[in-house]
Amino acid sequence: MTPFREEQRFEWFWTAMFCVPALIVGCGLYQPVISGALLWPAFAVAVVVAVWFLRLKLETEVRDDGLFICFVWLWPERTIPWDQVRSVETRTYRPIRDFGGYGVRWAARGIVYHARGNRGARLVLASGERVLIGSQRADELARAIAERTGLTVGAS
Repeated sequence: MTPFREEQRFEWFWTAMFCVPALIVGCGLYQPVISGALLWPAFAVAVVVAVWFLRLKLETEVRDDGLFICFVWLWPERTIPWDQVRSVETRTYRPIRDFGGYGVRWAARGIVYHARGNRGARLVLASGERVLIGSQRADELARAIAERTGLTVGAS
């Protein structure tokens, strides 16, 4: 059985989008303006959000009891038991156009766990739910799932 474990963080661009405002507000604190005292709360919030965003990561792991998915500091962990998986395929997609962005998303196509890139493994569960897990190693993830479930990997 092929073991699989992957940790993904958001692209540098999205990280910068949260860190740059903290730097800008921080620089503003050193300007001799009367409203400088009002910038401290904004700076504190910007720093907290930037640090939180830097700590976010998507963990995906093929385990004995099922597929483990967790968006650390964002979403509760989820384990999908192997007997619930009906199909697995690799998929190329457009995160913003197809699902409205990154993170954990619900769409007509199902739930998406996505941190970076445009490839992933899509599962169809016994309940009919579709789950797409973004991965930098989508083919390897799909193969590891297929080995555990006895399914063949499809592609689209």
